[in-house]
Amino acid sequence: MSENACPEAASMASCPGGMARQFRVQVWNGETPSHWKLVGSFADLRDACRCAEQLQDAGEQIRVVACRLPTAA
Repeated sequence: MSENACPEAASMASCPGGMARQFRVQVWNGETPSHWKLVGSFADLRDACRCAEQLQDAGEQIRVVACRLPTAA
């Protein structure tokens, strides 16, 4: 797997503790205001990496962002 597709440590969004970790795979899209479009969200980094690798192999510029989301109370 390419290091570009899934780095050892995915980009980490700032977030408080006690929240569920999630990995978001995004592709570069110059037509959107943020320039990044969400492709998928994964609970497991390996699944996110597989998705990212497939997109990169298809010629897409990708990134994997790790973030934490609130869990149901």
